[in-house]
Amino acid sequence: MNNEARNMKVGDLVRSPDGHLGFILRVDKDFYGARQAIKRYKVVERGKCIRSDMGDGIGPTKRGIRDRVLVLWTNEGDITYEESIDVEVISES
Repeated sequence: MNNEARNMKVGDLVRSPDGHLGFILRVDKDFYGARQAIKRYKVVERGKCIRSDMGDGIGPTKRGIRDRVLVLWTNEGDITYEESIDVEVISES
């Protein structure tokens, strides 16, 4: 998770991966994800069932905790919720 995503504010101009521009209308902090999860580190044979009690360790998740942002897109006037890691801040309000 980059620090830029954690510092998003209402009014910031953002860009989507496909190049569309938008303005942030709302930021919901810590909406998605988790810091850690129960993981299976030992290899299980192919075709065998994995039960919920077979976890043998706790480790960090791949994407961590992310914010949800409500974005007003300028191209069509659409308003959508996006994950904070899916948009890039171009200019701060």
